[in-house]
Amino acid sequence: MTRNVPLNHLVGKEFAIGDVHIRGIRLCEPCEHLQKVTGKPVVKGLLHRGGLRAQILTQGTISVGDKITIP
Repeated sequence: MTRNVPLNHLVGKEFAIGDVHIRGIRLCEPCEHLQKVTGKPVVKGLLHRGGLRAQILTQGTISVGDKITIP
């Protein structure tokens, strides 16, 4: 989970979180599955804030508080 990260800017870019290198593939809109699992109307509040599909390029550790960096 991230806060205040402009995910749109990471599509098509390589970046790192901790010592893990990642490539942003495409944006991911929230799905109805989350709403079904939680039993709450969450989709509307998450519209255009769903996430980022990404390819993990290297192994490593991501810890709470690690920053996202673009080399």
